[in-house]
Amino acid sequence: MNVNVLKTNEKLQKDDNLREIIEALGFNHVRDRGDYYQFPNLDGDNRSAISVYKQSLHYVNYTRNDSGSIYNLIMFVKKCSFPTALEFVAKVLHLNMTELNKEPHYPFGGFYRKLVVDHQEPEVNMKTYGEDILDEYKGAFSEMFFNDHISFCTQAKYGVGYDIWSNRITIPEYTFDGKLCGIMGRLNDRDCAHEERWLPIVPCSRNLTLFGYHRNYEHISKKNLAVIFESEKSTMQLNSFGSKIGLSSCGCHLSSTQVRYLKGLMVDRLVLAYDEGLDEEYIREEAKKLQMNNQIINNRVGYIYDRQNDILKAGSKSSPSDLGRDAFCELMKKKVIWL
Repeated sequence: MNVNVLKTNEKLQKDDNLREIIEALGFNHVRDRGDYYQFPNLDGDNRSAISVYKQSLHYVNYTRNDSGSIYNLIMFVKKCSFPTALEFVAKVLHLNMTELNKEPHYPFGGFYRKLVVDHQEPEVNMKTYGEDILDEYKGAFSEMFFNDHISFCTQAKYGVGYDIWSNRITIPEYTFDGKLCGIMGRLNDRDCAHEERWLPIVPCSRNLTLFGYHRNYEHISKKNLAVIFESEKSTMQLNSFGSKIGLSSCGCHLSSTQVRYLKGLMVDRLVLAYDEGLDEEYIREEAKKLQMNNQIINNRVGYIYDRQNDILKAGSKSSPSDLGRDAFCELMKKKVIWL
């Protein structure tokens, strides 16, 4: 089942659908407080313990100092992944692709209209594949990636492999709801020409996805922060540093689909971390696409830019994560420019 995240959010905001999900998780004594629902923990009797907000779809557990999106709550209770949490919502609400592709009713003055694509979401129609096609690339991690601050553990998590026929390191690409949609290949040669580095082994429209989205959604929602890089390698580097809040746009231009899904994360802070060498005004304009100034959420958007090249060497074209954990932390601390 392919589940459209943004349109699923639309359904959760309608009628009593959010309450139905809460009760399907096993929570009792759910009280409607107007803007939010309130109920006790599964193993507690404090009826004010948890609040789930109808507009933002975020919850706060006041007794356990915990918060996140409704999907985080589902993942916690069901002990499942983000894609499985999406499927749980779709099954409970009896949603199907026909239903999800209908033009929705837009509450709250049409706020979500700006986040939801019209009629046919491109990634719904993307060709997807079974995970078994990755079998021929498994069993070989990349020493070159390891030397570029991507641990073997991270390589395993993201399914990095090797194609002996093209001498390329393979990186699987996924839709927003976690379906395999392509495989990119990075030539296993550090000194190769720039234009030869990346070629698709199984092509896909990478501007209709965000690398790391389905894997890192839980942590991004918990931290209320996402860092958006250009390449897949950077998101994997950040994971190796111990932080699972990275996403990759697979280029230096945010498509309209990527913008909608980044806004749809509904997090407080979004930071662009593009490669050194781009014009600052260009990066600033890209960052402006992510601003949300409305009654529901007023997020902060920033971008990393080392104006004096104190950390990122001029002309290096380095990603902010290329120089290691300490350098990246310093860039985040000192070189983020907020809009």
